[in-house]
Amino acid sequence: MEPILFSFRVKFYPPDPLRLKEEITRYQIYQQLKRDLLHGRLYCSPGEEALLAACIIQSELGDYDPKIHEGNYISEHKILLKQTEAIEEKAMKLHQTELKAMTPEQAETHFLRLASQLDTYAVDPHPVKDQKGAQVYLGINHCGILTFEGSRKTHHFRWPEVQKINYEGKMFIVHLTISEI
Repeated sequence: MEPILFSFRVKFYPPDPLRLKEEITRYQIYQQLKRDLLHGRLYCSPGEEALLAACIIQSELGDYDPKIHEGNYISEHKILLKQTEAIEEKAMKLHQTELKAMTPEQAETHFLRLASQLDTYAVDPHPVKDQKGAQVYLGINHCGILTFEGSRKTHHFRWPEVQKINYEGKMFIVHLTISEI
């Protein structure tokens, strides 16, 4: 009989994970965001990917030691969905310089701070087509409904602006309240 694997996952993310009182809860959010990054649900620029990857490496490996960490030592760790050599090189440089002397907890806190400021934080993006048939991603979080083209946020409808949501066949319609300034 094969061993059974249980995994804990986060479905609802706090608006600011750094305000959580329990360290174990922050750690679980960190683990989920790491998984989101690996599976391509936490969209970000290559520079942001490199910094997040460097935080993970600092947390898991500690400070850079040239005797231990030889060559492209990050390539041994699968951190990103589309992990390229260029991103690995940038992450190694950041790990060796900017994150030096950070404890695992400090590196994880830095990761949480950076990840929670991304547009796709707390969003599980779903592929949809817009009215012209172009591929976009739709996500919902604590702030509202968001649409993305690639990793770029194109629309953000805040919950106070959403008046009604309809489904008509395959169409998803959001009715908004427009406030005048």
